[in-house]
Amino acid sequence: MTRHPALFALALALLAPAPARALQPLSDFLAAGRRHNPDNREAALIVRQREHQIDQQKWDYTPTISATAGYTRNQYEVKVTLPGQDPANPLTRTITPYNQLDAQLTLTQPIVDVAILRNLQIAKQSREAADARVAATRLQVDQSVAEAYYQVVAAEAFIAATQEVFQAARASLEIVQQRAAAGVASDLDRRRAEVEVERGRKSIADAEYNLAIARQRLVSLTSVEPEPASSDPAISVSLAEEPPLPTFLDGRIDAVASVKADLADAHTSEVQVRAASALFFPTLSASASERFTNATGFLGKYAIASASLNLSWRIDLAIIPQLRAARTQAQLAQVRVDRSRQRVHDQIHNAWHQVKAAVAKARSARVERDTTRAAHKQARQRYEAGTGIFLEVTQAERDAFSAHISLIQANADLAYARIALRLAAGRDLKEAEALLRDTGPEPAPASTPEPAPPRVESPQELAR
Repeated sequence: MTRHPALFALALALLAPAPARALQPLSDFLAAGRRHNPDNREAALIVRQREHQIDQQKWDYTPTISATAGYTRNQYEVKVTLPGQDPANPLTRTITPYNQLDAQLTLTQPIVDVAILRNLQIAKQSREAADARVAATRLQVDQSVAEAYYQVVAAEAFIAATQEVFQAARASLEIVQQRAAAGVASDLDRRRAEVEVERGRKSIADAEYNLAIARQRLVSLTSVEPEPASSDPAISVSLAEEPPLPTFLDGRIDAVASVKADLADAHTSEVQVRAASALFFPTLSASASERFTNATGFLGKYAIASASLNLSWRIDLAIIPQLRAARTQAQLAQVRVDRSRQRVHDQIHNAWHQVKAAVAKARSARVERDTTRAAHKQARQRYEAGTGIFLEVTQAERDAFSAHISLIQANADLAYARIALRLAAGRDLKEAEALLRDTGPEPAPASTPEPAPPRVESPQELAR
């Protein structure tokens, strides 16, 4: 053993029990959705595209170089002979050759061009709007991820509840069969017990289907496979009331990502109005060129350089409706801002009241759970004592199972409602961490201790 410590350590690692796995926390799926969700990736690429457009507008103010070349076949050649300094050697100049070659290099530099400056401002503002859209898209994806996450949590709890009820139904069937064999239970009771077992199997199939759909939706949103739930997937949420509604509304609407995105679009529209008006201004540019040709003319030079300043002023009546359209677009953008503010206000208002209603439903579901559990226990005891009928037991089991499912759904709805309220208000999700843990008595109108998590009696208990 001492000669091979590495092999010994490897053996211990392989023989060690694997750590228990449980469903990842919501924060893991939110982070994965921000990295892998196609909507978030698309929004990030749009930001990169806007950055390239800024670079493009900047390069519009840099010098441009153009080169042209041409060949011309002329029908006639024109040459001129001129006297030179030496009468014996006259000068010959080619005005038009048979085979004429021309080439030109031109350097152009914009000096004053208001339209280019305005387009650069539009590109920068569009980039800011794209950044705001990234945050707005992330908010929408986070809401979808949170909803899918709690659907998975509720589906896992449904699976556990239906399996427990199924085991309880099988235990009840065994008891009825024993009593029927002893002659103290009717054949009708046995058939009813068999029906309850089959109903439990059907409930398990429905729960497994819902879980598969919920898990796939979460995978589609985040590209992360959720781990199976722990052995006790019960959902426990605090019943504490939320802070007053004005704390989520006053002065916070414009800080929400979707409103910020529409505000950025409105600013972009205002810059576009100024860019449209810039078309009325003249432009000033400088250029330098070098011409190469074999048609030298009287100069006798094959290369000729020139420089110029160019002032251009375009009068186009089409600019007027273009400017009007830009102003109308700016007004439309402002209307969208107002609509976005109202929509966010309504979303926060609805989410806050949804939490309020979810707290009341969860509180009632807990009372219903405790009441139906006690009724089920009493009905079973009456049947075992011979003073009750099995129909009462089956009805009590159905009521207890329905109450258990209602409690799971109510707790899941309450947990998601608290998350949705923070997302709608643009608040930090860490604020909801304490409210997503049930750590003490309910601060409800009836100040009663927090009941234990939902549990269906085991087959051994039913047998007793």
